[in-house]
Amino acid sequence: MRALAVLVATVILSFGPAPIATAQIGPNAPAPLTQQDPPPPPEAPKTDEGGLSTLQKVLIFGSAAAILVLIGWFIVRDAHKAAPIEERGPQTPEEKRMSARERERHQRQRRAKDKAARQQRKKNRSR
Repeated sequence: MRALAVLVATVILSFGPAPIATAQIGPNAPAPLTQQDPPPPPEAPKTDEGGLSTLQKVLIFGSAAAILVLIGWFIVRDAHKAAPIEERGPQTPEEKRMSARERERHQRQRRAKDKAARQQRKKNRSR
């Protein structure tokens, strides 16, 4: 009995969905599309048009590198001009002849003078 029920259920399920599916599609449904082979690709041109030659590439990259070096040189030159002279080390012949202790004393004096100037600016700011 159980085997008969399984057989009946299998027959019903196997034949049941097919008529339902065709009823949903309808009698006027278009036929399934067939895929056509794609057309062959066009032939590539055999002439080299518009490409850069090796010399042109070298000139482009060489000029770009030269411009970058020139920009760096101008930046460094400007930085050296703007740097305080005191920070560069002894410049005058008298400073070159000074002993290390004298240079340290001058540096302490310079720092004290700078500190006093900062404090004076702070004091004037609040007015």
